[in-house]
Amino acid sequence: MRGTRRAVIAKPVLSLVRAQHSTPDRAGTLLPLVARGDEATYHRFCELTNGLLFGLLLRILGHTQTAKEVLAEVYEEVSRRAALFSKQNERPLTWLVLITHRRAIERLGRQLTANSETVYKRKGDNNSTGVTAFSINITEQRRLVRATMEAIPSLQQRMIELAFFSGMTSLEIAKELGQSPAAVESGIQYAMLRLFGLFESIGSTVDCETDPEEI
Repeated sequence: MRGTRRAVIAKPVLSLVRAQHSTPDRAGTLLPLVARGDEATYHRFCELTNGLLFGLLLRILGHTQTAKEVLAEVYEEVSRRAALFSKQNERPLTWLVLITHRRAIERLGRQLTANSETVYKRKGDNNSTGVTAFSINITEQRRLVRATMEAIPSLQQRMIELAFFSGMTSLEIAKELGQSPAAVESGIQYAMLRLFGLFESIGSTVDCETDPEEI
């Protein structure tokens, strides 16, 4: 049953690239099986991608337990929406990163709003209109995510997809793409640094919007 699913989480990101063994699956082929309710494929998908997604979430949320909780929410959403993936006209990596980004922003918003309410209560202010409200332009943030993804060369995106959707080692990816293992390691690190940099910048620049009367 999907309600009992639990994702394996918080493995070191780069260790997955070196430690996993190749499977016949290729990027994007796992999601249709997940959509059909294949439990083994779902757990395999979580196992392969959790290191990357956990690392991204940690950049925005800055707290290990919170990142784990949101990662579980991401996988629950993936299990529900996998059937829609083929209709999205997205690369699997982009689709997954966009879901992860939105979930992180939503959690960050709830945290900021809750923190603001706590501050006002400590000040003895019972006026609810004075509570700070979370505000961020989600459309603009999605545009930034897409722009970052598009700026990563297709070869490097393919490397990440093979590493995190197929569980291939650097040597296997090198053979698949006709590259050297060193080029694969460098390409994956480059792409991941771009993603991590984007998520970290989002986490550090998201602001609260204060009621004008309180300024």
